[in-house]
Amino acid sequence: MTTSKYIIILLSMSFFGLTSCIDEYWPEVSRYQNQLVVDGGISNELPPYTIKLSKSSPANEIDYMPYSGCTLIIEDGDGEQEYLKETEEGTYQSSTNGMQGSIGQKYRLKIQTPDGKSYESDYDYIKNPVTIENVYAKTETQESNEVDHTLYGYQFYVSTENTISDSNFYLWKLEYTSHYQSDYFIKYYYDGQVRLFQPIDSLFNCYYTGSVKSIYTFNTDQLTNKKLENYPLHFVNTESRMLSLRYSLNVNQHTISKKAFKFWSALEEQNSEQGSLYSRQPYQIQGNIKNVNDEGEPVLGYFLVSGVDTKRIFVDRPEVPFYYTDCTINDGNYKQYAELYWADPVFYPIYIIVYEGNRAVPGQPCADCRQRGGTIVKPEFWED
Repeated sequence: MTTSKYIIILLSMSFFGLTSCIDEYWPEVSRYQNQLVVDGGISNELPPYTIKLSKSSPANEIDYMPYSGCTLIIEDGDGEQEYLKETEEGTYQSSTNGMQGSIGQKYRLKIQTPDGKSYESDYDYIKNPVTIENVYAKTETQESNEVDHTLYGYQFYVSTENTISDSNFYLWKLEYTSHYQSDYFIKYYYDGQVRLFQPIDSLFNCYYTGSVKSIYTFNTDQLTNKKLENYPLHFVNTESRMLSLRYSLNVNQHTISKKAFKFWSALEEQNSEQGSLYSRQPYQIQGNIKNVNDEGEPVLGYFLVSGVDTKRIFVDRPEVPFYYTDCTINDGNYKQYAELYWADPVFYPIYIIVYEGNRAVPGQPCADCRQRGGTIVKPEFWED
């Protein structure tokens, strides 16, 4: 989830939970609608760097509204600049062979909108990244009010190498990839007539990649030993197919400035508080971007300048109970096969399996793994 989505959702959640026992309080949120939202940054990693621009939506209409047609420039402390290209609506990227972030150098973002407004971020330095020593997973349990059983799954942890710095401020961004399978091999497909499907396992294995929505921050100010050990990241349960075969977690550890830490830790706190109306409002979290000609205009989000170290791990299916529902075949599925002639072409191709010697039309996600959101293309980094 992008920064803009966090802010939009948090702004919306601030209105829930009102009761008749308390006088209603409606803050001046209209001022924070349709405002510029910035999400992205530059680091010591290889380019390209991606910046996403959007507009904040009304509190009661949570939506992602990309902001297109802007001019974006990343500028370093020596005045060198690179213009970003809009690769899709609201998404801007630098060149793969363009400017690369350098440790110890400072950078800022400049934005020119189609209506003539100018924005820029504060300069910030790329800090020397603290190295990740280890990322690992442990099978653990959690309690939840949403299900009537204990949640089983993997809890992920991170540890850092020793560092000589007196204080370090961390932000972790996590990406995951799950390998999962369909329930059945496809034997035939229907597109107006029944045809043999080859190869039968071509839509059986899929890979789904996404970003962990939660924000994780920490600072070592209060630690005598600046080495961070066994810091808990996210928990993945067995309520879905996510851990059904193999799971990979890619941990991006950002070493950031104190100002950036204050922003991200405040956003983390707001997210965990579920947007209580009587806590601090999300729009009070100040980022590092301003309107050059109107500093009073609210601008949401942050241009992140950071030193990054990355580590990827793979884990196999844990030996714990799983609670997702497997597909089943019943009389209705056999009947659907018999009635294929009347199927609407909008649903072509319709996949057919052979179950207990008879042809049946299952729920299509049960045969085509792509319909659960993934792709059949194995990632280049994948290790079986």
